[in-house]
Amino acid sequence: MSVRFPLIVLFTTGFSAFLGLGLMAETEAADSNKSQLPNVVLILADDMSYDSVGALNDKCGIKTPCLDRLFGEGMRFTDAHSGSAVCSPTRYGVLTGRYSWRTKMKRGIVGKYHPPLITADRLTVAGMLKLKGYNTACIGKWHLGWNWFDSQGKQTTKEADVDFAKKTTGGPTFIGFDHYYGDDVPNWPPYVWIEDDKTVGIPDQIGMPKVAFGGGNSRGKMMANWSQEAVLPEITRRSVEYIEKQKSDKPFFLFFPLTSPHTPIVPSKEFRGKSRINAYADFVMQTDWCVGQITDALKRTGQAENTMLVFTADNGTSPKCDFKELERHGANLRNHFRGFKADIFDGGHRVPFVVRWPGRIKAGTSCDQTICLTDLMATVADAVDYKMPPGVGEDSASLLPLLEGNKLDGSLHPGVVNHSVSGRFAIRQGKWKLIFAHGSAGWSSPNEGQAIKMGLPPIQLYDMDADPKEQKNLQAEMPEKVTQMTALLRKLVEDGRSTPGPRQKNDTGNSWPQLPWVK
Repeated sequence: MSVRFPLIVLFTTGFSAFLGLGLMAETEAADSNKSQLPNVVLILADDMSYDSVGALNDKCGIKTPCLDRLFGEGMRFTDAHSGSAVCSPTRYGVLTGRYSWRTKMKRGIVGKYHPPLITADRLTVAGMLKLKGYNTACIGKWHLGWNWFDSQGKQTTKEADVDFAKKTTGGPTFIGFDHYYGDDVPNWPPYVWIEDDKTVGIPDQIGMPKVAFGGGNSRGKMMANWSQEAVLPEITRRSVEYIEKQKSDKPFFLFFPLTSPHTPIVPSKEFRGKSRINAYADFVMQTDWCVGQITDALKRTGQAENTMLVFTADNGTSPKCDFKELERHGANLRNHFRGFKADIFDGGHRVPFVVRWPGRIKAGTSCDQTICLTDLMATVADAVDYKMPPGVGEDSASLLPLLEGNKLDGSLHPGVVNHSVSGRFAIRQGKWKLIFAHGSAGWSSPNEGQAIKMGLPPIQLYDMDADPKEQKNLQAEMPEKVTQMTALLRKLVEDGRSTPGPRQKNDTGNSWPQLPWVK
Protein backbone atom coordinates (compact mmCIF):
# COMPACT_ATOMS: atom_id res chain seq x y z
CA MET A 1 0.00 0.00 0.00
CA SER A 2 1.42 3.41 -0.95
CA VAL A 3 2.63 5.68 1.81
CA ARG A 4 3.39 8.75 -0.29
CA PHE A 5 0.35 10.78 0.79
CA PRO A 6 0.83 10.17 4.52
CA LEU A 7 4.48 11.12 4.18
CA ILE A 8 3.48 14.52 2.78
CA VAL A 9 1.47 14.96 5.95
CA LEU A 10 4.52 13.98 7.99
CA PHE A 11 6.72 16.58 6.40
CA THR A 12 4.23 19.35 7.05
CA THR A 13 2.70 18.51 10.41
CA GLY A 14 5.18 16.31 12.24
CA PHE A 15 5.27 12.69 13.25
CA SER A 16 2.35 12.63 15.70
CA ALA A 17 -0.11 13.97 13.16
CA PHE A 18 1.30 11.63 10.54
CA LEU A 19 0.63 8.63 12.74
CA GLY A 20 -2.94 9.70 13.31
CA LEU A 21 -3.67 9.80 9.57
CA GLY A 22 -1.38 7.15 8.17
CA LEU A 23 -0.77 4.44 10.73
CA MET A 24 -4.07 2.65 10.27
CA ALA A 25 -3.41 1.80 6.64
CA GLU A 26 0.14 0.66 7.33
CA THR A 27 -0.75 -1.49 10.31
CA GLU A 28 -3.56 -3.12 8.39
CA ALA A 29 -1.03 -4.13 5.77
CA ALA A 30 1.35 -5.29 8.48
CA ASP A 31 -1.31 -7.41 10.19
CA SER A 32 -1.30 -9.89 7.33
CA ASN A 33 2.40 -10.69 7.53
CA LYS A 34 3.45 -10.13 11.15
CA SER A 35 4.87 -13.61 11.32
CA GLN A 36 7.26 -12.77 8.45
CA LEU A 37 8.42 -9.44 9.85
CA PRO A 38 11.66 -9.77 11.84
CA ASN A 39 12.27 -8.27 15.22
CA VAL A 40 15.10 -5.74 15.09
CA VAL A 41 17.60 -5.20 17.92
CA LEU A 42 20.32 -2.60 17.53
CA ILE A 43 23.07 -2.46 20.17
CA LEU A 44 25.22 0.66 19.90
CA ALA A 45 28.34 0.69 22.07
CA ASP A 46 29.79 4.07 23.04
CA ASP A 47 33.45 4.86 22.17
CA MET A 48 34.42 1.30 21.23
CA SER A 49 36.79 0.85 18.32
CA TYR A 50 37.18 -1.99 15.86
CA ASP A 51 40.23 -3.21 17.79
CA SER A 52 38.24 -3.53 21.04
CA VAL A 53 36.71 -6.87 19.98
CA GLY A 54 38.82 -9.99 20.33
CA ALA A 55 37.30 -11.59 17.23
CA LEU A 56 38.61 -8.67 15.16
CA ASN A 57 41.98 -8.12 16.81
CA ASP A 58 44.36 -10.86 17.93
CA LYS A 59 46.18 -8.23 20.01
CA CYS A 60 43.06 -6.98 21.77
CA GLY A 61 44.21 -8.39 25.10
CA ILE A 62 40.75 -7.89 26.66
CA LYS A 63 38.42 -10.86 26.90
CA THR A 64 35.20 -10.36 24.91
CA PRO A 65 33.65 -13.88 24.75
CA CYS A 66 30.05 -12.76 24.14
CA LEU A 67 31.00 -10.50 21.25
CA ASP A 68 33.37 -13.11 19.84
CA ARG A 69 30.51 -15.61 19.81
CA LEU A 70 28.18 -13.08 18.18
CA PHE A 71 30.73 -12.31 15.47
CA GLY A 72 30.92 -16.05 14.80
CA GLU A 73 27.15 -16.35 14.49
CA GLY A 74 26.59 -13.61 11.92
CA MET A 75 28.23 -11.59 9.16
CA ARG A 76 30.99 -9.20 10.16
CA PHE A 77 31.85 -6.10 8.13
CA THR A 78 35.54 -5.31 8.23
CA ASP A 79 35.29 -1.83 6.69
CA ALA A 80 32.38 -0.28 8.61
CA HIS A 81 32.42 3.38 9.60
CA SER A 82 30.43 5.68 11.82
CA GLY A 83 29.39 8.84 10.01
CA SER A 84 31.22 10.92 12.59
CA ALA A 85 34.11 10.40 14.98
CA VAL A 86 31.97 11.61 17.89
CA CYS A 87 28.66 10.77 19.49
CA SER A 88 25.60 12.87 18.55
CA PRO A 89 26.27 13.17 14.80
CA THR A 90 26.64 9.41 14.46
CA ARG A 91 23.43 8.77 16.41
CA TYR A 92 21.59 11.13 14.09
CA GLY A 93 22.84 9.16 11.09
CA VAL A 94 21.99 5.80 12.66
CA LEU A 95 18.36 6.77 13.24
CA THR A 96 17.73 8.85 10.11
CA GLY A 97 19.97 7.34 7.41
CA ARG A 98 21.34 10.83 6.74
CA TYR A 99 24.68 12.47 7.42
CA SER A 100 24.42 14.90 10.33
CA TRP A 101 26.47 17.58 8.57
CA ARG A 102 23.46 18.15 6.32
CA THR A 103 21.80 19.67 9.42
CA LYS A 104 22.82 22.65 11.55
CA MET A 105 25.38 20.38 13.27
CA LYS A 106 28.54 20.97 11.25
CA ARG A 107 30.90 20.06 14.08
CA GLY A 108 30.93 18.94 17.72
CA ILE A 109 28.05 17.33 19.60
CA VAL A 110 24.67 18.27 21.03
CA GLY A 111 25.29 20.40 24.13
CA LYS A 112 23.78 20.22 27.59
CA TYR A 113 20.05 21.00 27.59
CA HIS A 114 20.19 21.76 23.86
CA PRO A 115 17.14 21.17 21.65
CA PRO A 116 16.66 18.05 19.49
CA LEU A 117 18.88 17.48 16.49
CA ILE A 118 16.24 15.25 14.87
CA THR A 119 13.37 17.46 13.73
CA ALA A 120 9.72 16.44 14.00
CA ASP A 121 9.34 16.14 10.22
CA ARG A 122 12.20 13.63 9.83
CA LEU A 123 11.22 9.97 9.53
CA THR A 124 13.44 7.71 11.64
CA VAL A 125 14.05 3.98 11.78
CA ALA A 126 11.71 3.84 14.79
CA GLY A 127 9.01 5.85 13.04
CA MET A 128 9.27 3.70 9.94
CA LEU A 129 8.92 0.48 11.94
CA LYS A 130 6.04 1.93 13.93
CA LEU A 131 4.26 2.40 10.61
CA LYS A 132 4.79 -1.30 9.95
CA GLY A 133 3.08 -2.22 13.22
CA TYR A 134 6.16 -2.60 15.41
CA ASN A 135 6.44 -2.03 19.13
CA THR A 136 9.44 0.33 19.51
CA ALA A 137 11.69 1.16 22.46
CA CYS A 138 14.93 3.01 23.14
CA ILE A 139 16.69 2.13 26.39
CA GLY A 140 20.01 3.76 27.23
CA LYS A 141 21.96 6.84 26.15
CA TRP A 142 20.15 9.37 23.95
CA HIS A 143 22.35 12.47 23.46
CA LEU A 144 20.32 13.86 20.59
CA GLY A 145 18.71 16.71 22.48
CA TRP A 146 15.42 17.53 24.20
CA ASN A 147 13.19 20.56 24.62
CA TRP A 148 13.35 21.62 28.28
CA PHE A 149 10.98 24.19 29.82
CA ASP A 150 10.99 26.69 32.67
CA SER A 151 8.22 27.19 35.22
CA GLN A 152 6.35 29.44 32.78
CA GLY A 153 6.39 26.82 30.05
CA LYS A 154 9.01 28.65 28.01
CA GLN A 155 11.71 26.59 26.33
CA THR A 156 15.16 27.05 27.89
CA THR A 157 18.71 25.77 27.55
CA LYS A 158 19.80 27.12 30.95
CA GLU A 159 20.00 24.47 33.65
CA ALA A 160 19.13 26.95 36.42
CA ASP A 161 15.82 27.74 34.70
CA VAL A 162 14.68 24.19 33.92
CA ASP A 163 11.52 23.08 35.71
CA PHE A 164 12.08 19.34 36.02
CA ALA A 165 8.44 18.82 37.01
CA LYS A 166 7.44 19.64 33.45
CA LYS A 167 7.52 17.15 30.61
CA THR A 168 10.11 17.41 27.86
CA THR A 169 9.36 17.30 24.16
CA GLY A 170 11.36 16.37 21.10
CA GLY A 171 12.95 13.25 22.60
CA PRO A 172 12.66 9.58 21.59
CA THR A 173 8.87 9.32 22.03
CA PHE A 174 8.40 12.22 19.63
CA ILE A 175 10.27 10.62 16.73
CA GLY A 176 8.83 7.11 16.68
CA PHE A 177 9.65 5.30 19.92
CA ASP A 178 6.78 4.04 22.06
CA HIS A 179 9.01 3.99 25.12
CA TYR A 180 12.28 5.43 26.40
CA TYR A 181 14.26 4.85 29.57
CA GLY A 182 17.76 6.13 30.17
CA ASP A 183 19.96 8.88 31.56
CA ASP A 184 20.50 10.87 28.34
CA VAL A 185 24.29 11.46 28.67
CA PRO A 186 26.04 9.53 31.46
CA ASN A 187 28.73 12.13 32.25
CA TRP A 188 26.56 15.25 31.97
CA PRO A 189 23.75 16.69 34.05
CA PRO A 190 21.00 16.21 34.74
CA TYR A 191 22.08 13.12 36.66
CA VAL A 192 18.64 11.54 36.71
CA TRP A 193 16.64 8.84 34.97
CA ILE A 194 14.32 9.94 32.19
CA GLU A 195 11.31 7.78 31.39
CA ASP A 196 9.49 8.53 28.15
CA ASP A 197 9.22 12.34 28.33
CA LYS A 198 9.71 13.08 32.03
CA THR A 199 12.43 12.81 34.66
CA VAL A 200 11.96 10.17 37.33
CA GLY A 201 12.02 12.51 40.30
CA ILE A 202 13.46 16.00 40.59
CA PRO A 203 17.26 16.47 40.49
CA ASP A 204 17.46 19.11 43.20
CA GLN A 205 21.12 18.88 44.18
CA ILE A 206 24.17 20.45 42.54
CA GLY A 207 27.12 18.13 42.29
CA MET A 208 29.43 15.99 40.18
CA PRO A 209 29.72 12.24 40.65
CA LYS A 210 33.27 11.21 41.54
CA VAL A 211 35.07 8.83 39.22
CA ALA A 212 38.27 7.03 40.19
CA PHE A 213 39.47 6.47 36.60
CA GLY A 214 39.13 8.46 33.39
CA GLY A 215 37.17 11.45 34.68
CA GLY A 216 34.80 13.08 32.22
CA ASN A 217 32.01 14.20 34.54
CA SER A 218 30.55 17.70 34.54
CA ARG A 219 29.06 19.54 37.52
CA GLY A 220 25.31 20.13 37.55
CA LYS A 221 21.86 19.09 38.76
CA MET A 222 21.64 15.57 40.15
CA MET A 223 19.47 13.25 42.19
CA ALA A 224 20.45 12.43 45.74
CA ASN A 225 22.57 9.28 45.93
CA TRP A 226 22.93 9.12 42.14
CA SER A 227 25.01 6.07 41.22
CA GLN A 228 26.78 6.02 37.87
CA GLU A 229 27.82 2.42 38.50
CA ALA A 230 24.14 1.47 38.52
CA VAL A 231 23.41 2.90 35.07
CA LEU A 232 24.79 0.19 32.79
CA PRO A 233 23.32 -2.75 34.79
CA GLU A 234 19.93 -0.99 34.97
CA ILE A 235 19.56 -0.24 31.27
CA THR A 236 20.70 -3.80 30.51
CA ARG A 237 18.15 -5.24 32.94
CA ARG A 238 15.38 -3.14 31.42
CA SER A 239 16.35 -4.13 27.87
CA VAL A 240 16.24 -7.81 28.80
CA GLU A 241 12.89 -7.26 30.51
CA TYR A 242 11.56 -5.54 27.38
CA ILE A 243 12.57 -8.51 25.22
CA GLU A 244 10.94 -10.95 27.64
CA LYS A 245 7.64 -9.05 27.56
CA GLN A 246 7.26 -9.06 23.79
CA LYS A 247 4.57 -11.18 22.19
CA SER A 248 5.19 -13.25 19.11
CA ASP A 249 2.19 -11.78 17.23
CA LYS A 250 3.72 -8.28 17.11
CA PRO A 251 7.28 -7.53 15.98
CA PHE A 252 9.47 -5.20 18.01
CA PHE A 253 12.38 -2.83 17.59
CA LEU A 254 14.77 -2.35 20.51
CA PHE A 255 17.43 0.33 20.21
CA PHE A 256 19.91 -0.31 23.04
CA PRO A 257 22.50 2.52 23.04
CA LEU A 258 24.98 1.55 25.74
CA THR A 259 26.64 4.07 28.05
CA SER A 260 29.88 2.11 27.90
CA PRO A 261 32.81 1.98 27.58
CA HIS A 262 32.45 5.79 27.40
CA THR A 263 33.39 7.90 30.42
CA PRO A 264 32.54 7.78 33.26
CA ILE A 265 34.53 4.55 33.44
CA VAL A 266 32.53 2.85 36.18
CA PRO A 267 32.64 -0.95 36.05
CA SER A 268 30.27 -2.58 38.52
CA LYS A 269 31.63 -4.34 41.59
CA GLU A 270 31.47 -7.73 39.84
CA PHE A 271 33.77 -6.49 37.08
CA ARG A 272 36.25 -4.38 39.01
CA GLY A 273 39.70 -5.89 38.57
CA LYS A 274 38.37 -8.67 36.36
CA SER A 275 40.60 -7.79 33.39
CA ARG A 276 43.74 -7.51 35.56
CA ILE A 277 44.65 -4.54 33.36
CA ASN A 278 42.79 -1.37 34.38
CA ALA A 279 39.27 -0.07 35.00
CA TYR A 280 38.71 0.68 31.33
CA ALA A 281 39.45 -2.92 30.35
CA ASP A 282 37.08 -4.02 33.13
CA PHE A 283 34.41 -1.76 31.61
CA VAL A 284 34.93 -3.27 28.15
CA MET A 285 34.40 -6.69 29.70
CA GLN A 286 31.18 -5.48 31.28
CA THR A 287 30.09 -4.10 27.92
CA ASP A 288 30.67 -7.55 26.46
CA TRP A 289 28.55 -9.03 29.27
CA CYS A 290 25.70 -6.63 28.38
CA VAL A 291 25.73 -7.94 24.80
CA GLY A 292 25.58 -11.49 26.16
CA GLN A 293 22.55 -10.63 28.27
CA ILE A 294 20.68 -9.51 25.15
CA THR A 295 21.66 -12.50 23.03
CA ASP A 296 20.76 -14.87 25.87
CA ALA A 297 17.36 -13.21 26.34
CA LEU A 298 16.55 -13.59 22.64
CA LYS A 299 17.48 -17.28 22.70
CA ARG A 300 15.73 -17.95 26.01
CA THR A 301 12.46 -16.45 24.75
CA GLY A 302 12.61 -18.27 21.41
CA GLN A 303 12.92 -15.02 19.46
CA ALA A 304 16.50 -15.28 18.21
CA GLU A 305 15.62 -17.03 14.95
CA ASN A 306 13.36 -14.19 13.80
CA THR A 307 15.49 -11.30 15.03
CA MET A 308 17.89 -9.17 13.05
CA LEU A 309 20.48 -8.34 15.71
CA VAL A 310 23.05 -5.65 14.96
CA PHE A 311 26.02 -4.72 17.12
CA THR A 312 28.21 -1.72 16.36
CA ALA A 313 29.64 1.43 17.99
CA ASP A 314 29.28 5.18 17.53
CA ASN A 315 33.00 5.96 17.05
CA GLY A 316 36.50 4.92 18.02
CA THR A 317 38.01 4.47 21.46
CA SER A 318 38.52 7.51 23.69
CA PRO A 319 42.06 8.31 24.90
CA LYS A 320 40.56 8.24 28.42
CA CYS A 321 41.23 4.49 28.21
CA ASP A 322 44.96 5.16 28.75
CA PHE A 323 46.35 3.46 25.65
CA LYS A 324 49.89 3.27 27.02
CA GLU A 325 48.84 1.45 30.17
CA LEU A 326 46.71 -0.96 28.16
CA GLU A 327 49.62 -1.66 25.83
CA ARG A 328 51.96 -2.33 28.75
CA HIS A 329 49.58 -5.16 29.64
CA GLY A 330 49.37 -6.50 26.08
CA ALA A 331 46.06 -4.85 25.11
CA ASN A 332 46.63 -2.98 21.85
CA LEU A 333 43.47 -1.10 20.86
CA ARG A 334 45.41 0.80 18.18
CA ASN A 335 46.62 -2.31 16.40
CA HIS A 336 45.11 -1.81 12.95
CA PHE A 337 44.38 1.89 12.52
CA ARG A 338 45.75 5.34 13.24
CA GLY A 339 44.10 7.75 15.65
CA PHE A 340 41.17 7.49 18.02
CA LYS A 341 37.85 9.10 18.93
CA ALA A 342 37.28 12.56 17.38
CA ASP A 343 39.88 12.03 14.60
CA ILE A 344 39.38 11.93 10.86
CA PHE A 345 41.89 9.06 10.74
CA ASP A 346 40.27 5.61 10.67
CA GLY A 347 40.84 5.06 14.37
CA GLY A 348 38.20 7.72 14.91
CA HIS A 349 35.42 6.10 12.92
CA ARG A 350 36.28 2.51 11.88
CA VAL A 351 33.94 0.50 14.09
CA PRO A 352 33.00 -3.13 14.81
CA PHE A 353 29.87 -4.18 12.93
CA VAL A 354 28.08 -7.53 12.88
CA VAL A 355 24.60 -8.65 11.91
CA ARG A 356 23.07 -11.92 13.06
CA TRP A 357 19.81 -13.20 11.60
CA PRO A 358 19.58 -17.01 11.65
CA GLY A 359 18.03 -18.43 8.52
CA ARG A 360 18.75 -15.30 6.47
CA ILE A 361 22.43 -14.67 7.18
CA LYS A 362 25.06 -17.38 7.02
CA ALA A 363 26.99 -17.67 10.27
CA GLY A 364 30.71 -16.94 10.37
CA THR A 365 30.75 -14.88 7.17
CA SER A 366 32.59 -11.67 6.40
CA CYS A 367 32.19 -8.72 4.04
CA ASP A 368 34.86 -6.18 3.10
CA GLN A 369 32.57 -3.59 1.45
CA THR A 370 32.99 -0.05 2.77
CA ILE A 371 29.77 0.76 4.62
CA CYS A 372 28.47 3.46 6.96
CA LEU A 373 26.14 3.33 9.95
CA THR A 374 23.71 5.48 7.95
CA ASP A 375 23.06 2.25 6.00
CA LEU A 376 21.05 0.80 8.88
CA MET A 377 17.86 2.60 7.88
CA ALA A 378 17.75 1.33 4.30
CA THR A 379 18.75 -2.15 5.46
CA VAL A 380 15.87 -2.33 7.93
CA ALA A 381 13.50 -0.83 5.38
CA ASP A 382 14.51 -3.53 2.91
CA ALA A 383 14.07 -6.25 5.51
CA VAL A 384 10.49 -5.16 6.32
CA ASP A 385 9.55 -4.29 2.72
CA TYR A 386 9.19 -0.54 3.22
CA LYS A 387 9.88 1.65 0.20
CA MET A 388 11.66 4.80 1.36
CA PRO A 389 10.48 8.02 -0.35
CA PRO A 390 13.08 10.36 -1.90
CA GLY A 391 13.33 12.62 1.17
CA VAL A 392 14.07 9.80 3.61
CA GLY A 393 17.40 8.10 4.35
CA GLU A 394 19.29 10.14 1.78
CA ASP A 395 22.64 8.59 2.71
CA SER A 396 21.45 5.06 3.41
CA ALA A 397 22.08 2.03 1.19
CA SER A 398 20.64 -1.40 1.98
CA LEU A 399 23.06 -4.04 3.19
CA LEU A 400 20.49 -6.80 2.80
CA PRO A 401 21.83 -8.14 -0.54
CA LEU A 402 25.29 -8.39 1.01
CA LEU A 403 23.90 -10.01 4.15
CA GLU A 404 22.20 -12.64 2.00
CA GLY A 405 25.50 -13.49 0.33
CA ASN A 406 25.07 -11.65 -2.96
CA LYS A 407 28.09 -10.11 -4.64
CA LEU A 408 27.86 -6.54 -5.90
CA ASP A 409 29.30 -5.26 -9.16
CA GLY A 410 31.41 -2.47 -7.74
CA SER A 411 30.88 -0.58 -4.50
CA LEU A 412 27.74 -0.13 -2.42
CA HIS A 413 28.37 3.63 -2.27
CA PRO A 414 29.91 6.06 -4.77
CA GLY A 415 31.79 7.29 -1.71
CA VAL A 416 31.46 7.15 2.08
CA VAL A 417 31.88 10.47 3.88
CA ASN A 418 33.28 10.88 7.38
CA HIS A 419 33.40 13.87 9.69
CA SER A 420 35.73 14.71 12.58
CA VAL A 421 34.84 16.47 15.83
CA SER A 422 36.05 19.76 14.32
CA GLY A 423 33.90 19.32 11.24
CA ARG A 424 36.62 18.27 8.82
CA PHE A 425 35.68 15.92 5.98
CA ALA A 426 37.11 12.75 4.53
CA ILE A 427 35.75 10.72 1.65
CA ARG A 428 36.44 7.08 0.97
CA GLN A 429 36.14 5.57 -2.52
CA GLY A 430 37.33 2.01 -2.92
CA LYS A 431 40.81 1.78 -1.49
CA TRP A 432 41.33 5.55 -1.64
CA LYS A 433 40.76 7.96 1.22
CA LEU A 434 40.95 11.73 0.78
CA ILE A 435 41.12 13.94 3.87
CA PHE A 436 40.48 17.69 3.85
CA ALA A 437 42.65 18.53 6.84
CA HIS A 438 46.31 19.11 7.69
CA GLY A 439 46.40 16.61 10.56
CA SER A 440 44.04 14.48 12.65
CA ALA A 441 41.33 17.17 12.73
CA GLY A 442 40.62 15.79 16.18
CA TRP A 443 42.49 14.98 19.38
CA SER A 444 45.47 12.88 18.36
CA SER A 445 48.81 14.38 17.38
CA PRO A 446 49.28 16.23 15.15
CA ASN A 447 45.97 18.03 15.60
CA GLU A 448 45.08 20.74 13.12
CA GLY A 449 47.00 23.53 14.83
CA GLN A 450 50.11 21.39 15.28
CA ALA A 451 49.95 20.16 11.69
CA ILE A 452 49.73 23.69 10.30
CA LYS A 453 52.78 24.75 12.34
CA MET A 454 54.61 21.70 10.98
CA GLY A 455 53.86 22.84 7.45
CA LEU A 456 51.82 19.75 6.55
CA PRO A 457 49.61 20.05 3.46
CA PRO A 458 45.86 20.74 3.81
CA ILE A 459 45.02 17.59 1.82
CA GLN A 460 45.86 13.97 2.62
CA LEU A 461 45.43 11.01 0.24
CA TYR A 462 45.98 7.42 1.39
CA ASP A 463 45.84 4.00 -0.20
CA MET A 464 44.00 2.16 2.58
CA ASP A 465 44.80 -1.28 1.18
CA ALA A 466 48.54 -0.71 1.22
CA ASP A 467 48.65 1.79 4.08
CA PRO A 468 45.78 1.24 6.58
CA LYS A 469 47.61 3.27 9.25
CA GLU A 470 47.64 6.34 6.97
CA GLN A 471 51.37 7.00 7.07
CA LYS A 472 52.26 7.91 3.45
CA ASN A 473 50.42 10.93 2.08
CA LEU A 474 50.15 10.55 -1.71
CA GLN A 475 48.38 13.84 -2.50
CA ALA A 476 51.42 15.42 -4.16
CA GLU A 477 52.06 12.33 -6.29
CA MET A 478 48.47 11.83 -7.46
CA PRO A 479 46.87 15.23 -8.12
CA GLU A 480 44.38 13.73 -10.58
CA LYS A 481 43.00 11.41 -7.90
CA VAL A 482 42.67 14.36 -5.52
CA THR A 483 40.79 16.33 -8.17
CA GLN A 484 38.47 13.44 -9.00
CA MET A 485 37.61 12.66 -5.38
CA THR A 486 37.16 16.34 -4.52
CA ALA A 487 34.62 16.59 -7.32
CA LEU A 488 32.85 13.50 -6.00
CA LEU A 489 32.61 14.91 -2.49
CA ARG A 490 31.28 18.18 -3.88
CA LYS A 491 28.58 16.30 -5.74
CA LEU A 492 27.58 14.23 -2.70
CA VAL A 493 27.39 17.38 -0.57
CA GLU A 494 25.52 19.56 -3.04
CA ASP A 495 23.10 16.85 -4.20
CA GLY A 496 21.75 16.60 -0.66
CA ARG A 497 22.14 12.84 -0.87
CA SER A 498 24.74 10.17 -1.62
CA THR A 499 22.31 7.52 -2.86
CA PRO A 500 20.39 7.34 -6.15
CA GLY A 501 17.34 9.58 -6.34
CA PRO A 502 16.21 13.15 -6.91
CA ARG A 503 18.32 15.95 -5.52
CA GLN A 504 17.49 17.01 -1.95
CA LYS A 505 18.17 20.12 0.09
CA ASN A 506 20.64 20.34 2.93
CA ASP A 507 19.08 22.03 5.95
CA THR A 508 21.47 24.99 5.87
CA GLY A 509 22.35 25.19 2.19
CA ASN A 510 25.75 24.26 0.79
CA SER A 511 28.06 26.46 2.83
CA TRP A 512 31.02 24.57 4.32
CA PRO A 513 34.01 26.89 4.70
CA GLN A 514 36.36 23.98 5.45
CA LEU A 515 35.89 22.57 1.95
CA PRO A 516 38.26 23.66 -0.84
CA TRP A 517 35.65 24.76 -3.39
CA VAL A 518 33.93 27.18 -0.98
CA LYS A 519 35.52 30.63 -1.28
